[in-house]
Amino acid sequence: MRAVKGGDPSSGPRDAALRVTLAGWTVALDVEDGALAATLCRVFGAFVAPSAGVPTDARLVLRPPATSREAPAVRELPRLEPGAEGTLRVDGKDYAAVISNDRSRAEVTGTGRFPVETVLKVMLASEMAKRGGLLIHGVGLARGARAALFVGASGAGKSTLGALWREAGGTVLADELVAVWPQEGGGWRAAGTPWNVISSATESSLVAVGTLAWDAASRWEAQGAGEVARVLLLNALLPDPTTSGRGALVAAAGRLLSSVETARLVFARDASAAAVVRERMA
Repeated sequence: MRAVKGGDPSSGPRDAALRVTLAGWTVALDVEDGALAATLCRVFGAFVAPSAGVPTDARLVLRPPATSREAPAVRELPRLEPGAEGTLRVDGKDYAAVISNDRSRAEVTGTGRFPVETVLKVMLASEMAKRGGLLIHGVGLARGARAALFVGASGAGKSTLGALWREAGGTVLADELVAVWPQEGGGWRAAGTPWNVISSATESSLVAVGTLAWDAASRWEAQGAGEVARVLLLNALLPDPTTSGRGALVAAAGRLLSSVETARLVFARDASAAAVVRERMA
């Protein structure tokens, strides 16, 4: 696959390209398969931007491979490697991509929605890194203009907590990937993404970041920034697989956790979990 240098993404997408806006960042998804485009439109739902009159910040182009490869039974994380002239290579079992040196354009070879969503996540993580922010595996809970982010690996309870929060009338930014970045004038913003089960195309001021634990009684516990950082760093997407990229990610996490309350939410699988969070965010 040829290297892709940076360019003007606004001049590239054809009129039919699907446009998606995530955390204020708009990317055009150029796919040849009409059925896939319709599927992506449903998947991204409220995150789909108007098809015309919206300037784009980036472009992702999907092209079918010359020789198809069977999709693996179990999906693995893609391999990220620095490419020529500052580009980034993204390699999976049945797809490959090259992202331009300014991370505004991706050329993807593959089929189906998985390569599109995977490369899009890498591009969004790169956009957050440009802002000094992060793309984090977590569940974002919003109440009015304020939000709390709870991080954890699969099985930590993110989707369960998100469902409980929604049942209580709260807004779930996302229950898998949440974008966070520093805002001008101080403080941090948190925005929803389309992943995974529950999501909202909204953003709020981030006031707390915490970890999760199970128990029969729900409660909010103070937790040191260092303890939260250990979990957060294991669940932040690294878009730049270099020493400097890892350093930037750690630095961003440090700035985030020094700007918000850090905590541990111990919760039961009932309405008490939402009540504890709601009281704390009042």
